[in-house]
Amino acid sequence: MLRTKLAAVMAGSSPPPIMRVTLADVAVGHSAHVSARGYIPAAPYRADGATLSTVGAWLTDDEAAVLDHTEPNYDRMMLSTADHPVVAAPVVPPTFSLYVSRHGVLADPRNGRKLPLGPQRTVVEWLDAELADRTLSGPVDDVCRRLAVPRHGARVSAAMWSAGLASTCGIGTVYAEGAAAQ
Repeated sequence: MLRTKLAAVMAGSSPPPIMRVTLADVAVGHSAHVSARGYIPAAPYRADGATLSTVGAWLTDDEAAVLDHTEPNYDRMMLSTADHPVVAAPVVPPTFSLYVSRHGVLADPRNGRKLPLGPQRTVVEWLDAELADRTLSGPVDDVCRRLAVPRHGARVSAAMWSAGLASTCGIGTVYAEGAAAQ
């Protein structure tokens, strides 16, 4: 996927170095929006004491700019390893970038706990129970096809916020329905 997104700037050059890394105080949940393809995408959030094993890509400025363009629902945040330590990596830079959802992340409105990343079936069933929207009922493949219809995806995305199911991610600045929030 990364190679496809960066094809225009790579043109014959080798792909960027990619390495396994482990970040402290970061976890992954679900973004509080429906993607254009009809699924509920993943999004990181601050989780004190958590560790996230993932991969890091060492991008050039041109590669980062191209990747930014492919992520309209996310902001690339420059973070300090002092605030979010990289606890396992062959190279530990003083800063790194992380894509953070502009829509915040899904959270339980009763206790504020972020919904951890899980299968689409789990998040769709949770949203169906919380929103009671017929678009969210049935087999997950059918639900995702319905949510890929822009009017349905936009309605369910807006309902996430109006029902109090969205929370800021606690990393940098995120946007709630167009307004800056912390």
